[in-house]
Amino acid sequence: MTVHIGLAGQGEIPACARLIAEALQDDLVVGQIVRGEQNRLQRLTDLYTAALRTGAFPHGVIDVARSEPGGPILGVAAWESPGGSREPWRHLFEVPRYLRAIGLRNMRASLRALSTFSGHRPQGSHWYLADIVVSPKARGLGVGSAPPRSRTRTRRPPLCAVSSPPSYGPSSETIQRQ
Repeated sequence: MTVHIGLAGQGEIPACARLIAEALQDDLVVGQIVRGEQNRLQRLTDLYTAALRTGAFPHGVIDVARSEPGGPILGVAAWESPGGSREPWRHLFEVPRYLRAIGLRNMRASLRALSTFSGHRPQGSHWYLADIVVSPKARGLGVGSAPPRSRTRTRRPPLCAVSSPPSYGPSSETIQRQ
């Protein structure tokens, strides 16, 4: 299958968030942030919608993989640029969505988990691969490797020339197994 890589538009953020939520709904790390099973998929979709709207979309790149231009999204790679969000007001707009996703009762534990998680990020200027997921129906078809490969081949940030800051990404048990 030929994989076509393009940039997500603002209107595609909910579909990207849903795909990330579906892929990570059983992830152990994500389970420390969004606890409980009630409306879990919707709450995770809210979490990732807010995260994409405050992180990779305004301050980075969201690559989408498709089997044909304009077709359904089969994979998502969300990259946050060096320096990340410098606009705290964006986060304020998403507070209701974060609260729906996490819940007031779990906010303290979730913030602690997020703080621990972000504390392991490298200190220097770097691109951060916040999420990379593939639809279950497209696994094993090269969809997950296509966005990073496309960026190195076309020499576009975040994976390009030597002058570009290094790139890092998270790791979790679920990601390592798949």
